[in-house]
Amino acid sequence: MNLPFGVVEFLHVAYVICAVYLVLLGVYAVGMLWSAMRESRFRHRQEDVEDYATVLGSRYTIPVSVIAPAFNEVDMAVPAIRSLLGQSYPEFEVIVVDDGSTDDTLATINAAYDLEPRQVFFKNVLVAKPVRTVYRSRIEPRLTVVSKENGGKADALNCGINFARYRYLACVDGDTVFTTDALLKGMALIAKDPARIVGAASLFGVSVEPEAALAAGKTAPMMNRHLLGDFQHLDLLRAFVAYRQAWSRHDCMMCVSGGFGLWRRDVIVESGGFSPEFSCEDIEMTFRVHERLLREKRDYRILSLPSMVAQTEGPKSIRSLVSQRARWQRVVLETLWHYRGMLGRPRYKSVGMLGLPYYLLFEGLSPLFHLLSLVALIVAIVFGLLGWPVYLALVGIMMFATAIPNTLAVLLHDSAYRDYRVRDLAWMMALGPLDLLLYRPILMWAGLRGTWQFLRKEKRWNKFERNQREAQPVAAYAS
Repeated sequence: MNLPFGVVEFLHVAYVICAVYLVLLGVYAVGMLWSAMRESRFRHRQEDVEDYATVLGSRYTIPVSVIAPAFNEVDMAVPAIRSLLGQSYPEFEVIVVDDGSTDDTLATINAAYDLEPRQVFFKNVLVAKPVRTVYRSRIEPRLTVVSKENGGKADALNCGINFARYRYLACVDGDTVFTTDALLKGMALIAKDPARIVGAASLFGVSVEPEAALAAGKTAPMMNRHLLGDFQHLDLLRAFVAYRQAWSRHDCMMCVSGGFGLWRRDVIVESGGFSPEFSCEDIEMTFRVHERLLREKRDYRILSLPSMVAQTEGPKSIRSLVSQRARWQRVVLETLWHYRGMLGRPRYKSVGMLGLPYYLLFEGLSPLFHLLSLVALIVAIVFGLLGWPVYLALVGIMMFATAIPNTLAVLLHDSAYRDYRVRDLAWMMALGPLDLLLYRPILMWAGLRGTWQFLRKEKRWNKFERNQREAQPVAAYAS
């Protein structure tokens, strides 16, 4: 068969590039998994000897301001607030910021917590859209609800910070329900070294209906019995347990997730608050804090904790998942480009030498490598150059190789907490090898789409449509 000029050369170059990429990824993954195992064991031993009863009874526990932005969260607002107010923690306040919702979000909160308008003094330490009304609950004195003009999540967080009274902030999502010990576990660690620990994140799971578990009184993590939802749940478990634990150990934890993130208030204010100029606020703020404090040569730490503290709502449809993950890819590229000056510079220590190279190679540029491998595969098939037996054997090897981080994350979590049912553990182990064939192609498409959006300078939030539930009258939320 006469081949067009350059086909063999292209396939050879593509093979070499992809092989080198896979080797680098493998070496990095092995190193991170080893570090994650050591950090996970250390944190679990620390939790085992932690005297939470003393923390609960202490007069010196650090108070926390919980800030929960909400935009069109009519289904999730009240379950999320209920879980936040149910925290087993001595002193905290909950500030819900209704970011100009156009549905019945504010009405449902009012029906559940009997809100009344109040004149409240607050200081505009951070720029935010104008406040319409401030409400206090007649039945729950720790709850403040701020209604403001729409400005996006970052703007809503800044508005909440203006009302916050306490030194530490818990920035959370309005579509997430929390375990009763979420604040307790995070702040117990911070209280050991509040001068150095400026930020902390923790593991949360994905559920297609997180409020259902709360209503049933179930706090242990459970699988969804929904294939797409379970892949997302396993994805976050792998990311937090198998990788972010390692970053935490090496002082380059690069993303305090918006779903549940603890921050020291003065650091956020000094940094100018959360930026609405990026597609997401969480990763950019983490990069900015690293850049600022390393440049100023200040002693600090940002940690990731191993315990699961929440369940957040995940998309039920592929279309919604692609929209969400495309936005995540977009903000990774935006942040990498903005903070490119830290890359490979020793003055930024492990952040510049370890954290940023990972994000560049294995997050930012990964869609391009995926696209190259896909194009090479198609070209090889079209011109009959693909050796199917070898290729299928390679796919099988890669299926089980990519399942190793999943398996290790499940084993590390289960060995410490024993909170999954046996059938859920078996299901997650079975999903591991299927991840490459059923889930990764979706993420690849989302990554390519997000990269294209970044090149076009799109900034839309692209909030995914909430999963379908039975319609509830507003009055029903009062119960």
